[in-house]
Amino acid sequence: MMAGGLMAQETPRPNRVAWFEGFPEPLPEGTSELALEATSQMLRPDLERSADGRSFARLDGEEWQLTGDWAMKAGSSRVNVRARLASRSAGIADQAMWNWHQMFNMPQGGREDAPKNRLVYHLERDGRVIGDLTRPGLTLMDLDVAWIRPFGTADAGGRFGASVQLPTGKQSDFSGTGGTDGLVGAALWRRYGRWRLFGQAERVVLGLPKDSPLRAVMDKTSFSRAWASLGWQGEGAGLISGIGIEVSLGYAGSPYRTGLARLDRAGWQQHWTFRHTRLPQWRFGFSEEAGTFTAPDVTGFVAYRFGHS
Repeated sequence: MMAGGLMAQETPRPNRVAWFEGFPEPLPEGTSELALEATSQMLRPDLERSADGRSFARLDGEEWQLTGDWAMKAGSSRVNVRARLASRSAGIADQAMWNWHQMFNMPQGGREDAPKNRLVYHLERDGRVIGDLTRPGLTLMDLDVAWIRPFGTADAGGRFGASVQLPTGKQSDFSGTGGTDGLVGAALWRRYGRWRLFGQAERVVLGLPKDSPLRAVMDKTSFSRAWASLGWQGEGAGLISGIGIEVSLGYAGSPYRTGLARLDRAGWQQHWTFRHTRLPQWRFGFSEEAGTFTAPDVTGFVAYRFGHS
């Protein structure tokens, strides 16, 4: 029954915007999985500088990220190792995003003022560069090692645990924080026929070195994150009757204090996940910022789960 509880609900995909993706990954389920994500992100040019002139941020680029989870049983608990390999580039999605907004007569959100197909991840405070990336390439993100203890069943249960993120990435290009970080978290779910409810909350603690440049743009080293979702799963074998849809709303606090609202304020992100009874090990979906823009413009993903580990 423990394994059923683990498989009952997956954590939504996390926030992939550049200055948040180096933080600890959400508490995983403890199942082996491979996921591929594609993210397009942009901070509108008229919001790049703080009102007092002390902070400057530029965010424009695309990212492909391969995420691998390796889970092992440890008695009634699980140990999960998560590795991420990211390819950052200028990409080709800018024109597609432009066309999409134009098709539905939506505001371009500053795209008309930004060069197309540009890669710039840059953050500075009082003239000091906190992080900078302008050259495309592959990078290994920080490595996460988590302990998870499930309880209950696939119909009603949960999990709790903790994780440590090791500094395998680099703070200077936003692939890590430069320190050893951690989190504690818990999740609960309940199934009502074909409907299911899920919630997850966690506290993130950043172990920044004393000389870390990030301390110049942060006024705290801990913050909270949470997700709530409602899902429906078909039970047939047909194209329509077997579809499952889950809608989640994610909240992420921010440790930043730069004077730039879109870095400093808490972010909201909506997640849409799709599955089918004929493809029980696959998930597809996308995430989009939900009005606060601390999240990426849009992220699409596909994930494959290995067996019932």
